[in-house]
Amino acid sequence: MEGPNKPVPIENMQDRLVWKATKDGKYSVKEGYKQITGQNNAGVPVSISLWQTISKWKGIAPRVKIFLWRLLHRALPMAVNMHVRLPNFSPIFQRCQDENEDETQCLFLCPTSRQVWFGSVLGIRVHGLPLNIHETVLLILSNLDEEGTKIFAYTIWEILKARNKVVIEHCIFQPQEVIKRIGAALRKETVLDRSGMVRRGECAEERYDVCQGGWQVLMDASWVNTGKSGGAYIVYENGRLHSIGLHTFEAYDAFMAEALTLRESLRYIDGGIGIEQNMRVQFFSDCINLVDAVNQGESWDIPSWRTTRTVAEIISCLNSFQYKATLHHAKRDAIQRAHLLACIARRKEINYKGQPDMNLQQNGCLDMDIDVGFFQQVQEAPP
Repeated sequence: MEGPNKPVPIENMQDRLVWKATKDGKYSVKEGYKQITGQNNAGVPVSISLWQTISKWKGIAPRVKIFLWRLLHRALPMAVNMHVRLPNFSPIFQRCQDENEDETQCLFLCPTSRQVWFGSVLGIRVHGLPLNIHETVLLILSNLDEEGTKIFAYTIWEILKARNKVVIEHCIFQPQEVIKRIGAALRKETVLDRSGMVRRGECAEERYDVCQGGWQVLMDASWVNTGKSGGAYIVYENGRLHSIGLHTFEAYDAFMAEALTLRESLRYIDGGIGIEQNMRVQFFSDCINLVDAVNQGESWDIPSWRTTRTVAEIISCLNSFQYKATLHHAKRDAIQRAHLLACIARRKEINYKGQPDMNLQQNGCLDMDIDVGFFQQVQEAPP
């Protein structure tokens, strides 16, 4: 009779403790902390049918659908989620000051949020809702028709916007104002006509026309996944080269790098050079998401939540200018020289403001006059 086929243990091998949470069995403080805080189970299962239903909703802007996706995956920067990753970050809800801020508490159960839901067209009483955000959303949607789901989406969207203003800008949450903005958002939404083509509502923001006079500021950023970044801007006065700016910084992503570059160019124009109040200043960037967020005044509606505060500062700075300052989208070809200077700033770690010396002028391929086809390229940039 043959015995069980077991490996023969190695002689003189000492026993050791094994950490089950890792593949190699080795313990580290980082892995221990993950077990305590539950980060290893951070993924939240989302009902596929629920998300498929939301993704097929018509008449709802893609950014709102993306927000709902992040909500269902608990990927919003709520205080509870931030506290898990940053223990020093308080989980207390700034608006209520007596409850931890998670998705359900913030968007539904907080007294001010309850007022919005009850005062909205839906007239929903949110008392006694499940604490689980998925169950809450499913319960509400099960009692709504197609038009009701649209109102639901924009109601929860506007509540989050108001919450962000409380946290970032320290504004007061006013339920009546939020209800008014819900109606405005529904009127401004992107709708589908009978041919299936997307058209904008009548309340869409007007785009500024580009003119060749005044000041032009061309900017771009150079970012790599290590976080090391460079930004540059080129300033023209009535089409003639006036000055340049190069700076280096750390950025989490490319969007943050673009936003930091825009903020630096605004600060330079606002305080670095003297501009008459009746002069027009036009800023040009190839980052259309940044341009749209700033022009629409929506610092919360951006791909990078880490950049929310920076975009809010940009909006505030533009609004405070006494002279007419506008931000426009430009093709990459139109700002090639700004991108080249940004790469130089990142690689050589250069921080510089003022008139370009011969070295920077040659390396950046700078001309004394703005390119002849620049304004045509800007006008042809996609909206």
